Amino acid sequence: MKTNERDLLELQLIEMRKRLLHEVDLADEARWDVMAKSGEFSTLPRHAADPDLEGLDGQVAISLNEQSLLEQVETAIERLQMGTYGVCQECECKIGMERLQAVPYTALCIACALKEHAQIKKRLFGDPRYRW
Repeated sequence: MKTNERDLLELQLIEMRKRLLHEVDLADEARWDVMAKSGEFSTLPRHAADPDLEGLDGQVAISLNEQSLLEQVETAIERLQMGTYGVCQECECKIGMERLQAVPYTALCIACALKEHAQIKKRLFGDPRYRW
């Protein structure tokens, strides 16, 4: 990887981290706002159909997603500092520049990412021949 390409990707990762830190804070604030509106500051169980908590599930999902992306970006920045950035964590092959530009926080080459995706899909949906 050329130095200028590495520098551009590092800058992109740092900008992503800044944005995600802000997004995580906003998502946490929104979640607390929903809980404050509903009076949800006790440990007493509430009914799942309570209309006051209507937006809470969505806020939690957003918060978890942003937090996960932030962790991936921070791990990519660590790999940059350690000199292992751009190397697949699975097969140790070089990750293509096009992939790094599209998904700068990736830890896997396309082939390994496709294998992982297929395994996740298989676990989620199972083999269709055995569903019924």
